[in-house]
Parts: sequence; structure tokens; C-alpha cells
Amino acid sequence: MTERPIGGRARSIEAAAIAGIAYAVIAFIALTLLTRLPSLSLSSEEIAAWYQDSGNRAPVVLGLNLAAISSVAFLWFIAVIRRKVGDREDRFFATVFLGSGILYVGMWLVAATLLAATAVAPDLFAGAAVDKASHTLMAGTAGGLLLVAGPRVQAVFVLTTSTLILRTGVMPKWLAFFGYVMGLTLFVTPLIIRPIGLGFPAWVFIVSVTILFSRSAVEAST
Repeated sequence: MTERPIGGRARSIEAAAIAGIAYAVIAFIALTLLTRLPSLSLSSEEIAAWYQDSGNRAPVVLGLNLAAISSVAFLWFIAVIRRKVGDREDRFFATVFLGSGILYVGMWLVAATLLAATAVAPDLFAGAAVDKASHTLMAGTAGGLLLVAGPRVQAVFVLTTSTLILRTGVMPKWLAFFGYVMGLTLFVTPLIIRPIGLGFPAWVFIVSVTILFSRSAVEAST
């Protein structure tokens, strides 16, 4: 009877780590592919010609598919973290943790879809044409989600996760303090800074690797 919870906890640790690492790696690749779009300095004719080439569109469409896969991995990461915290979770922080995580996934999928919309349209609709105005609108809206609104939602998720870590003691305290620094950075960083889009996946990767290494401590205690 006593071995079951320990074994379940070890499997929970491994599942969270694998899901988090998968999210971070896939999201990074997806973001790289989705931002391989024609420059807005090009003319409308040059942008239209770029989108007419299926070889240019294919990586962007692949990026959209990877963004969807990364979202599933992130939701799995959230679920396993909640299982790891278990009955020790604070309802207030757990609600904000879950809500901000789901909101982030929604924003990430919408932003990814907007970035890929002009690449997907020619394959979905016969005779679809992309001009500079539509390309600018899609890219600008996606950029607003990824670089303005998104980091604030990410900050709330990081801060609440760090608070849960600190209150429950399920992970090292230094990880919580690191999360506070990361969360505040995401929240107060000036708007429209491109590298900030990679900060959140990097944080999830660090948390996941830490969880994975903490499994050895759990197994040693058994």
C-alpha cells in the first residue's frame, strides 16, 4: 500500500518533466518557423509572390501544426503539476494558475493561427491572394498577442506556479525565487521586445529539467 503512491508520484514527476520539455522545444521550433515571413519592407507585389511559392508557405504551416502540438504538451504539463501538488494546493492560487495557463494556450494558438493565416489561405481557398495590407494586419495582431498581451499572462502563470512551489514544497525553493524574478521580468518588460517571446518556454524548460532531476531524489527515498 505504501509503494503505490511513491511509484505514482515518481511517474507523475517524469510525466510533467517530459511534457514540459516537449512543450518548450516544440514551441521554440514553432515560433521560429512562424516568424519566417516576408519583410514588411517589401512591396505588395513581392509579398504576394512570396506567398504564391508553396516552398515558402510550407514551413509556416508546419509551425502552426507544431504550435498546436506544443499546446497539448503544455496542458499536460499543467495537469501533472496539479496532480503533483495534490491536496496541498491553495484554491485561490490554483485557480489563477489553471486559468492563466488555459488563457495562455488560447492566446498562443490564436497568435500562431494569425501568423500562419496568410500562408494557409492559398491552400484552402482557390484564387486566394495575399497583399501587403492583409500580411501587415495578421502579423501585427499576432505580434500584439505574442509580445504585448501574452507576456503579462505568462507572468501571472509563472508567479502563481512559483507561489504554489513555495507553499507546498514540492520542488526546490530556489526554483520559486527564480520564477518570481522571471515573472516580474515578463510583467514589467517594455512592450514590443522580440526576445521576450522565448522567455516563457525557457522557464518551462528549466522547471521541467529540475523536476526530472528531482525524480532521482524521490526514488532514493524509497
